[in-house]
Amino acid sequence: MDKHDILAYFTRLDRELAAPAVLHVYGSAAVILLGADERTSLDIDVAGPYSTVDDAGFAEASAAAGLPVNPAPGFASNHLEWVGPLRLCLPPPTPGARSMVLWQGAKLRIQTSPVEDLVASKLIRYDTSDQADIQFLCKASRLAAGAVAAAVANLPGPFNTDALVLENLANFKDDLAAWGMA
Repeated sequence: MDKHDILAYFTRLDRELAAPAVLHVYGSAAVILLGADERTSLDIDVAGPYSTVDDAGFAEASAAAGLPVNPAPGFASNHLEWVGPLRLCLPPPTPGARSMVLWQGAKLRIQTSPVEDLVASKLIRYDTSDQADIQFLCKASRLAAGAVAAAVANLPGPFNTDALVLENLANFKDDLAAWGMA
């Protein structure tokens, strides 16, 4: 999916929802909606604990809008990935802080985390796609390494002390210098 496909899905989902909903997206979909025009993805990652939906009707509304929620492993088409609390490597929204609104419909609001939190969430994997997303986010926002380190400290456990995340934080700091953004 590209930006056009994602926004078309949100428009259809807005029509299908029976009640107001807020989806907190992150991952590649958030990066795409923040302006990485060349980026595409097979899924839209949603931070379940940071979202507000009618659980009973959401999966049905999403399927009617064209995207299944958490399809069976091996599913190789566009879908929505609802990420629960045990798998969610994303700092919780700070009380009183405003999330970035990426799209607003009649019943549906799409929001995301601050840029430093989005970068911290990608350090669990830090593959070439994640690095490209991070480079885009850092360039667009002039993000400092210290802000990302603070976001990593705010990740939910066990991610905030995960050896791979901490190793990738060091790699990110080196890459930031290599990209000429340190």
